[in-house]
Amino acid sequence: MLLFISLFTIVISCVLLVFNWKINKNALFLSCFFIILSIYGMAHYFTVYYKDPFWLAVFYNHFTPLMLLLGPLLLFYVRGTLTDTDKLSRLDLLHFIPGLIHFIGIVPYLFMPFGNKLKMAAAIINDINIISDLDLNIFFSPSFSFSFRPVLLLLYIFYCIYLLWKFMPLVSHNKLIPGRQSLIAYRWLIVLITSLTIIVLNFMIVTYNSLSLKPSVGLQNTYFIHNVSALAYCIMSFSLLLFPNILYGIPKRVLVESVEKEVKSNRKIRAKSQKKIQNDKDPFEDLSEKIAKYLEREKPFLNPDFSISDIYIYFKVPKNHISYCINTIMGTRFSKMKSELRVKHAIELLKSGLSNSLTIEAIGERSGFKTRSHFYAAFKEETGVSPTEFISNQQHALN
Repeated sequence: MLLFISLFTIVISCVLLVFNWKINKNALFLSCFFIILSIYGMAHYFTVYYKDPFWLAVFYNHFTPLMLLLGPLLLFYVRGTLTDTDKLSRLDLLHFIPGLIHFIGIVPYLFMPFGNKLKMAAAIINDINIISDLDLNIFFSPSFSFSFRPVLLLLYIFYCIYLLWKFMPLVSHNKLIPGRQSLIAYRWLIVLITSLTIIVLNFMIVTYNSLSLKPSVGLQNTYFIHNVSALAYCIMSFSLLLFPNILYGIPKRVLVESVEKEVKSNRKIRAKSQKKIQNDKDPFEDLSEKIAKYLEREKPFLNPDFSISDIYIYFKVPKNHISYCINTIMGTRFSKMKSELRVKHAIELLKSGLSNSLTIEAIGERSGFKTRSHFYAAFKEETGVSPTEFISNQQHALN
């Protein structure tokens, strides 16, 4: 089950990365976080359950520096979602120091012949207790390495919880932030952090028992712990599929400059943070109206290469703001909206009598369609008839 969940999460993360990082670059942090977490789950599976020397030699100790990146990636994603920004400062690079030090520490192991690693993996499978005696890092002892990773991640989780508490009054009372979307994003962050806390605490229990007793003893009777962790893992993974709106984050018409400044200048807001978020007019409605007028006036969709990037470049706003307006406020998808606008323009051309002087293919090209087949398919999907049938119906109506 752990292997299946890990592989499934990697697939979801890759899809999330490919289709969303341009819209909301914070998705890059979230995708990398899930991929690394999944790799760790697979390493744990091959170490404890699968008992195959080859796969254990592939996963054992090679990816441990990545585990120290889980905390920074979580922080960057949570902070970026709350502040509607994906920028990192130079100080943020300091978060990568533990992972870098750990990577340098295992360089000798990385260059060890794979045959030696296979022998080591076979020895671990024969007696898992030797894990506590394998000194594979030139800087840290095995016990420190095993205990430091979950403790560091837990510290990052606590800081993310602090950020949620700190931002809540600012977000819930800021009329420049869509109330419904902020509620969705906040619930997702709470689910993410709560699920991750359960996983980390369970891992710390297993680590403590393994180090204080023996790994073989610490790993005994851990089915309940692993099942609870697997359930929390599933909740995180499937939430991305069931609630795709969480990927929009918390878009703001005006970015919050600094959390610290706003909190200090708005002490009274914290006392009101328990009130229910008001469902006032969405602050992005004005931008949505501007987008609709822009499409109607400029008709950028007549360009065959028209994309959502053209809209956010024109308005000079983040791409996830445009996606939020189209998907949430306008209630459609960009591809569908583009197709509808092109078909509408084609109908206007057909009704104007241009079909007498132009071919149907030419009308499709003038409407922004690249190919005849695409034009026919989109036209029939929108109107229920083909362009040829539409022209025929028009002629019958005139006669």
